[in-house]
Amino acid sequence: MGAGRPVQRGGGDVTSTPPPRTLAEAQEALRRRERELAEAGRQIAELSRELSDADHGLIALHTELEEARGAAARLAAIVVASGDAVISIDPLRTIQTWNPGAARLLGHDADAIVGRSADELLPEGALPAFEDALAGAAAGEHAEPVETRWHRADGGLVDVSVTVSAMRGSDGAVTGYAIVAQDIGRRLVLQSELAAARAEREVMADRERIARDLHDMVIQRVFAAGLTLQSVTALLDHDRAVDRIDGVVGELDATIEELRNAIFDLHRAPQQATSLRAQIFDAASAARRPLGFAPTVTFDGPVDTAIPQEVGVHLLAVLREALSNIGKHAKASAAEVVLDTGTELLLTVSDNGRGLGPGTRRSGLANLRERATQLGGTFEVTGRPGGGTRLAWRVPLTGHPGGSDRP
Repeated sequence: MGAGRPVQRGGGDVTSTPPPRTLAEAQEALRRRERELAEAGRQIAELSRELSDADHGLIALHTELEEARGAAARLAAIVVASGDAVISIDPLRTIQTWNPGAARLLGHDADAIVGRSADELLPEGALPAFEDALAGAAAGEHAEPVETRWHRADGGLVDVSVTVSAMRGSDGAVTGYAIVAQDIGRRLVLQSELAAARAEREVMADRERIARDLHDMVIQRVFAAGLTLQSVTALLDHDRAVDRIDGVVGELDATIEELRNAIFDLHRAPQQATSLRAQIFDAASAARRPLGFAPTVTFDGPVDTAIPQEVGVHLLAVLREALSNIGKHAKASAAEVVLDTGTELLLTVSDNGRGLGPGTRRSGLANLRERATQLGGTFEVTGRPGGGTRLAWRVPLTGHPGGSDRP
């Protein structure tokens, strides 16, 4: 093979440089070749570093993805296990997700509710507050819970505390909203019971104060007045005057006895009846002494399941006032109480006395009329054939908290 001729390798044509003719040329070619090899080595090392960095980056990215998947799985497990309703909606308020807690609280299955508008959950008048909560979340404001009521699938309403948070994309734009609704019905009941207990404590404190005042001042003054009158009788010779004074003293003694009974009642803690029906019987029984007889009580229809609590409070007050008026003014020997809970509540109190005078109608019955008006009802007093009075107190059974919605 001659020097300087082309070299054939692997079937390809590779033209080599002409061999150096002198030692200097050979040394220069060697140095040039070393430089090329050094540059190639540097490039290879740099490429290796880049590949190593890329490997580390891929490993870190894979780790982050796995951690994100784990966090998402844990969050999903929390949402599924939560007893609260956790739902998500898009910017148009279309429901996107619906957890089992929402199904339990509101009665809708996810398959039936996803894709429908969240507005369907809101009762009339609740939409403005919901829109304000969405706007506040979109503006980045701190999410304050909003207490409201939502529709259930069965048509009923449930008390809920709603918290709204905005979901955002990588560019910061709102992509939807996460909503958590917590059932607060039990909490509201406990708050109401606590408020009632506090009010009862205040009432008992007032009752104790009144009882002390009655015992320490009123009874003592009445007793002293009776003693004074008794001492006066010894100075009188007129039998008729003595009899009248003795009658007044007897009335004072009866008044003292009534005051003592009132003080005893004030010292007793008020006992809650187990039902409204029982409280009605208690009111009628309590009227027996001032009336001199026991009024009859008749029920036509359910009581405890049909009459809302708010109406029941007014009903008892009206019944007590009506029986008290009979005892004070009617001079009756019989009274009848009838409670009808058909399409409305009708309380009828009748007596066989002499009737109520015009003055009593204007003053003593004004409160009964006001209670009926407050509940959207009516009140009237009429005479009975053959003598006596009939009182009719009528109010609707719907439109009150906890009221019946029967047709």
